[in-house]
Amino acid sequence: MPTAVTIDSRRTAPSDWLTAAFLLAFPSIAMLVQGASSAVSIGAGVISLTALCSRPAGAPYGYAPLERRALALCIALCGPVAAVALSTLSHGHPMLRTWDSPSRFLLAIPIFLALRRAPPRIFVWADLSFTLGALSALALALFTPRDWGDGRIGSAFLNPIHFGDLALALGILSAIALNWWRKDSVLWRALKIAGLFGGLAASLLSGARGGWAAIPLVALLVVWELGRSKPLHWKVLMPVVVALLLGLVYGLSGTVRDRVNSVSSDLTQYTQGHRDTSVGIRLQLYEAAATLIAEHPVLGLGGDGFRDKMTSMAKQGALTPTAAAFGEGEVHNELLAYMANYGIVGGLALLGIYIVPAVFFAARLKSASRTTRRTALMGLSFVLMFFVFGLTVETFDLKSTVSFYATMLAVLAAITERTDVKTDSFEG
Repeated sequence: MPTAVTIDSRRTAPSDWLTAAFLLAFPSIAMLVQGASSAVSIGAGVISLTALCSRPAGAPYGYAPLERRALALCIALCGPVAAVALSTLSHGHPMLRTWDSPSRFLLAIPIFLALRRAPPRIFVWADLSFTLGALSALALALFTPRDWGDGRIGSAFLNPIHFGDLALALGILSAIALNWWRKDSVLWRALKIAGLFGGLAASLLSGARGGWAAIPLVALLVVWELGRSKPLHWKVLMPVVVALLLGLVYGLSGTVRDRVNSVSSDLTQYTQGHRDTSVGIRLQLYEAAATLIAEHPVLGLGGDGFRDKMTSMAKQGALTPTAAAFGEGEVHNELLAYMANYGIVGGLALLGIYIVPAVFFAARLKSASRTTRRTALMGLSFVLMFFVFGLTVETFDLKSTVSFYATMLAVLAAITERTDVKTDSFEG
């Protein structure tokens, strides 16, 4: 059922302009400025919490009580820090620094709740935010790149994997944002398509192949959702077009071809005993994580538990010294990392960060509002992409990436709720 909200007709207040600037600029600032993603999310969380405490529900903004999916979303955002706290405290070593990154999910709760009270017209400022973010990533890759080795490009503060994944996500969201609020002008369409190619180009320059696996999955999701009202030939033709485009990129881009082909080569070498390749190191770390999870299934090893086991596992021959050195940095899989350090409790909390928002957005795909449906599609695609990213890298070990995910989740969820009305005032 659509969430009933009151449409606020008051004049634009200074706080509304602050909200508009936040919606428009956050993705770009997160890509361009070191520490900005975390700092802005903290600032937005504090300001939102202050606004929530100072304004009673229903006045002066339009407001609706939380329905069960929105409440579940807020509870899920509490899960990671609760799991980390439970695990570390149970081991007698609180290690408060390990609470830092998961605590960023908590900041998304007041941001989400405060944005649900914002005037609906303010959300239109988010229209080009993903486009500007993707183009900012491309500008960094072209004009101020940092070569992290082997020609792989990142930014001064984001390694190629995280940089490429965020750029890819922003580029795809830029494309899905076509006709988000109304039928876009030719200029707006050109900008959003440029954002798509800008994000893809930045991702290609990064060589972050793990994130590329998200492209066909999101493409299928978008084609399925947008094609429900389309004729049969459109539903058949669009997947074929997507497959052809992916094949064309593979054929024309030496970077993509080399990165994809090296997976097969690494797997062959792994079976022959040469385990210190990019894929081989990951497989060793996955096997090590599985072993440690089996030994400490419920609450894991505690904060930094996986890292602390690397030296002993290398001495036992379970890992090569090279893999152990990489393991001291990360597991290269978000779920395995949470389960190794925080047990099944941590794993369930992490899955909740993906599954609960996915259910929240999926439920809105049937909304009467076209704007809500499009926002829900963006939110679902965003969650799906980050889930795929997390299969080959720890996406939430950096405060910048966890802040980006949590904040954008709050923004898209709030827009979904705020526009989910029986009469879509944004459609013209």
